[in-house]
Amino acid sequence: MFQQIPLIDFGPFLNGTDEDRQRVSSQIGDACRNVGFFYISNHGVSSTLTERVYEQAKRYFSQSLEEKMKLYIGSCPCGNNRGYTPMFEEKLSLKGDLKEGFDLAMELPADDKDRIERGALLYGPNFWPDNLEGFRECIYDEYYLTMISLGHKVLEAFALSLNLPLNYFKSMSQKPMVTMRLLHYPPQPVVLDEDQLGCGAHTDYECFTLLSQSNQSGLQVRNNKGEWIHATPIENTFVVNIGDMMQRWTNDQFKSTVHRVINVSGTTRYSIPVFFWT
Repeated sequence: MFQQIPLIDFGPFLNGTDEDRQRVSSQIGDACRNVGFFYISNHGVSSTLTERVYEQAKRYFSQSLEEKMKLYIGSCPCGNNRGYTPMFEEKLSLKGDLKEGFDLAMELPADDKDRIERGALLYGPNFWPDNLEGFRECIYDEYYLTMISLGHKVLEAFALSLNLPLNYFKSMSQKPMVTMRLLHYPPQPVVLDEDQLGCGAHTDYECFTLLSQSNQSGLQVRNNKGEWIHATPIENTFVVNIGDMMQRWTNDQFKSTVHRVINVSGTTRYSIPVFFWT
């Protein structure tokens, strides 16, 4: 019956003693069991880097639809779910979501061994624009790889909160399937149709999500009473939420909580979710 989303200082876990790490992990475990969402502050990711990623997102989405459709996700050469998703194409809302996105994941060659031998179709190369100098370097080389490192630390905290060894999940993440999205939501000041939201009500599929939000509110989380609780942006934090896979792995100890996005800010909203499968 939560009415707010916990804010947890992650700094002591990254830089503190064993006792500090255990204390922070316990706080995270409580949030995962009772809410399924929490914020982390002092996470070690430069705010300057995050701001640069938002600038790159604005730069990308400000292009013409014709230009963006050159990287249409359905035409990705390897069919591995990378590239541009136009407005209304995704349908978590019945009539299509009021958002557009750009998807990327771990940069791997088209002849990656796991792709060839195991049929791991989501492994492979990304689908990059060739007209935006510095886009790939900022988005992937700097931000994406930094977020993978942070995600590994969050997995360590999950392990300790479950009374497991610190590196319990490490063997599962040697070649992590981590998807990152740049998302753009136009303003939706009044909801006239519940079947057409920025992003309809859903749970995430994977282990967990690390989400950076721009200053515009939009994310809402549903509590056990069916009330929608606003996940108001907090400067220099990430929102962390549990996905269906982690709920399954923990035998329903951790909760994969329903959430949605309605951009009622009156202005454009951007967000950068990073989805961790392992």
